[in-house]
Amino acid sequence: MTTAAIIGGGIGGLATAALLTQQGWEVEVFERAASLPTTGTALGMWPEAMAVLERVGAADAVREIGIDQRIAEIRSAEGHRLGPEVRAKGATVIISRPRLLEALAACAPAVRFGDRRAGLDGLTHDVIVGADGIGSVVRAHVVGHEVAPRPLGVDVLIGRCPGDTDVFTEYWGPGRLFGVTPRDGGYINWYSEFDPRVVPPGTPDPDEDPRGFLRAMYRGWAPRVAETIEGIEAETALHYRSRDLPRLPRIVRGNVALLGDAAHAMAPNLGRGACETLLDAAALADALGAAADVGGDAAPALRAYEAARRRAGQRTMLLSRAMRHVALVSRLRAPRDLLLRAVAAAA
Repeated sequence: MTTAAIIGGGIGGLATAALLTQQGWEVEVFERAASLPTTGTALGMWPEAMAVLERVGAADAVREIGIDQRIAEIRSAEGHRLGPEVRAKGATVIISRPRLLEALAACAPAVRFGDRRAGLDGLTHDVIVGADGIGSVVRAHVVGHEVAPRPLGVDVLIGRCPGDTDVFTEYWGPGRLFGVTPRDGGYINWYSEFDPRVVPPGTPDPDEDPRGFLRAMYRGWAPRVAETIEGIEAETALHYRSRDLPRLPRIVRGNVALLGDAAHAMAPNLGRGACETLLDAAALADALGAAADVGGDAAPALRAYEAARRRAGQRTMLLSRAMRHVALVSRLRAPRDLLLRAVAAAA
């Protein structure tokens, strides 16, 4: 029986484990956290990601828990829509990260929680998968040296508040944006992305007083933004500094492969990170399944996976970085808004 060790029990690790197990692989999943997370932001499962979840066996649970979201719009800080609303070509399901992981874990083999690995020592499996996120310990083995994440020069504050919506809305202003999206469980997902250089003097610390911070940052913005800020559950607010990865020269070395954020961690501005991770998992499982069918070794299959997904993931990573710049630009905003209207009209 072929064996696989998966380092990381997140979205990519669990999806890969489930897909390989279906093909008869013996899979071990090693996760440094003590358990599945109980907090986290909402994630959009685009139609192609839902197709992977169908294969995993988690799609029905995701649809039952999640919220259908077919309309997206971008508005100015004052609330004026920048171009027409965008309607999805297929159902996009919004689901919180904890509930998505629960659905995936129900389809995957048992995870060895609390297993914090410093490297690959002791692993004798046929294939080793680095699904261990932006701070991957497997990445140095694959690339040949440490690759540090790149700061993007922006901070993100995310959380939830009671309510409901089926529209994904972002409000763009100079150096900052505010987003409101659907979320399961009777909540709305909100997020703030901002350049620290535009924070007004005397603004409360976002870690100590997230509501006070948001009031100062978005004073005078559209009424929907102000209403959302007043309703936030401050204890759920999470503040972090946004990072991505430089383009890696390889994501496979020998019998070791990277996927998801370990391979192409990206800015959140396209909402594609989790989707790209699921596409990686499906491509990896397909390549390994094809190799097993013809009795071949794993190395050529992993190279086929790399050819299918390295540039694809990096392309989305670069587009996410570009979208972050467009959304937060402080100068030339009028040409930006005209360009957005033209793009939306042509879509």
